[in-house]
Amino acid sequence: MQLGSPFLALAAGVLAGCATVPPLPAPTPELPLAAWEGGTTASKNAPQGSGGRRAPSPALAKTAERGTADAPSSPRLAPRATTAPSPIPGGATCLSELKELGVPFRTSEPVLGIATPIVLAGNLDGIRFYASDHRPFLADCRLVLALRRVTPDLRALGVSSVRFSGAYVYKLTHPGRMSMHAFGLAADLHAFEIHGTTLEVKRDFARGMGCRDGLPVLNQIACRIRARGLFKEQLGPDDNAAHFDHFHVGLKPLPGELADDLPLPAAPKPVKRATRVNAPRRNVSARSAR
Repeated sequence: MQLGSPFLALAAGVLAGCATVPPLPAPTPELPLAAWEGGTTASKNAPQGSGGRRAPSPALAKTAERGTADAPSSPRLAPRATTAPSPIPGGATCLSELKELGVPFRTSEPVLGIATPIVLAGNLDGIRFYASDHRPFLADCRLVLALRRVTPDLRALGVSSVRFSGAYVYKLTHPGRMSMHAFGLAADLHAFEIHGTTLEVKRDFARGMGCRDGLPVLNQIACRIRARGLFKEQLGPDDNAAHFDHFHVGLKPLPGELADDLPLPAAPKPVKRATRVNAPRRNVSARSAR
């Protein structure tokens, strides 16, 4: 039986009235592969007109030689803006906002792919961000500023620390597009300490519940982040198997903030599946004869 549109509108109104967060759009998938990321189009054939791009410094060139030996030598263009302007500014404006907010950070030496590299040098609005391998939180200023804008929601839910991985990683994604991690514009959030208890996304996130009233706290975190509308990418266990154990949040680069000739990283290696080895069969008849 099909329900009429008046009934659906009434039901939507009732659900919206009892929800603790406003109705939210569908999860934002990873950005589609652009022509400049495809590995086949040189910069002279790529779309023009974004203007204002920076050339890589000698330090970036050295970094590229060390970390991308297998990358193609033809230059690649940075992506052009195809959506509404980002609410997260870049460059000097971003650094100034972080200082005004009292965020502890230090500027970094040039890093391949990152327009405005910084290192988080303390708690972010009272919340500790840490990695299991003790790597520093190296990222673009814009990512840190975006996370700072969601920390009020995290603190409201009792979050005191967040375990992350893969903030800056110069890599392609498995579909073959340039990862937002390569620009320092994405972070993978695996665990949240809440009132002294560590909740793991892979274990404590309840799948398939959407955004509504009565959600487990990790689901509330995901919904509140999405409600902010800051990130162009937000993925988790409900989206695909690759994100079964973390929340991925990512910004899109601003037009003109990346160098023209960023080399493409080597393609990700395929994941080898473990081969199940059958255990040797027991000689039941021999044991029975004893």
